[in-house]
Amino acid sequence: MAYIDVITLPDAKVYLRVDDDLTEDDTQIIRMINGALSYIEQYTNIYFYARDKSYNVIDSCVKVYDYPINSEVSTYTEKEILTLHTNYTTDETPLFTLNIGYVDVDDIPQELLEVAYTMIKSMYYEKESNKGILDSLDTLSMMTLNQYKRFII
Repeated sequence: MAYIDVITLPDAKVYLRVDDDLTEDDTQIIRMINGALSYIEQYTNIYFYARDKSYNVIDSCVKVYDYPINSEVSTYTEKEILTLHTNYTTDETPLFTLNIGYVDVDDIPQELLEVAYTMIKSMYYEKESNKGILDSLDTLSMMTLNQYKRFII
């Protein structure tokens, strides 16, 4: 799966009110879909599609802030589960790999998808402005992102 499977090009075009016949912007819209979903993943640590991700082991411990965790790829012993992260212990392996991200698109929180659509709309219609992504989001979208954010540094 990829970002384009989470928000499809036809769905984005309907949301943007772009005719199906207009294909000259398709590549640009796909980049916007990828950019919006990637940004939300980085901001919240909630992953939209399943993939393997490796983590560094420090003092035989791995702190995982990413969500959802589907399965282990490398062997581990679960040590304890905390509110914001899960600690894993390993057998001196320098890298530890988990499968993270939603397996089914229908399980993704709708609020996060709405924020993604809002971001895509802003990128598409306000591409000439000098606004950054966060500057173009409304208060409700920022509240939603902050609500789903897995940790604060």
